[in-house]
Amino acid sequence: MARGDVLVIREGDRVPAAAVLFDCNHLAVDESLLTGESLSVRKMAAEGMPEPIPPGGDDHPFVYSGTLVVQGQGMAQVMATGIRTEIGKIGRALQTMEPELTPLQKDTGKIVRKLALIGLGVCFVAFAAYGLTRGNWLEGLLAGITLAMAILPEEFPVILTIFLAMGAWRLSRVQVLTRRMPTVETLGSATVLCVDKTGTLTQNRMTVYKLNVAGLAWNGADGGETLPEAFYELVEFNILKSERLF
Repeated sequence: MARGDVLVIREGDRVPAAAVLFDCNHLAVDESLLTGESLSVRKMAAEGMPEPIPPGGDDHPFVYSGTLVVQGQGMAQVMATGIRTEIGKIGRALQTMEPELTPLQKDTGKIVRKLALIGLGVCFVAFAAYGLTRGNWLEGLLAGITLAMAILPEEFPVILTIFLAMGAWRLSRVQVLTRRMPTVETLGSATVLCVDKTGTLTQNRMTVYKLNVAGLAWNGADGGETLPEAFYELVEFNILKSERLF
């Protein structure tokens, strides 16, 4: 696929490239992959060749690579492919990101550097004292190196690995699995959890909260799972109206 090709898109298609619409019929596209908005947006045909705009908002003549057509159909002309699309820009930005050290790793590095400087200082003092008092500089150097190696904290990596493994085990007991060890530290230091309105951390399930029929009301939170007979017909028609999930 190249710039200038014509796309024919319809409900259920995944848009393969960034394109501008020149004909469409009741077209709606899910752009949550790029914007995070759960609601689909309407599309309209372009007049002429407009300038590209970022995704989001209704009645725009552009469709973007990776988005999903949820309604209608249309024809569009390809404007960009690959890394030049919006999703390609996201991938390029992710490639430039480098993993940062966690606060625990930074603190550990500071402690190790300080102890290393102390060890070098002790090594020099032991070397000088041994050489001046006994006159054997070679043995003084060996004694200083031995003393410095004994001061350096070689157990830090083992201790930190054990602590993080214990944290991962405690998280697993509440049904949370971690792919990377630094995640344990991040979750352990979190005090407030903020989520957006798309409900990323929900179970992706909908629950009936309230029903109203001829002046009667049933509250799912208060009424429990027992549904009065007066609401059976309403529930039946709602089930028939809903799409079947496979």
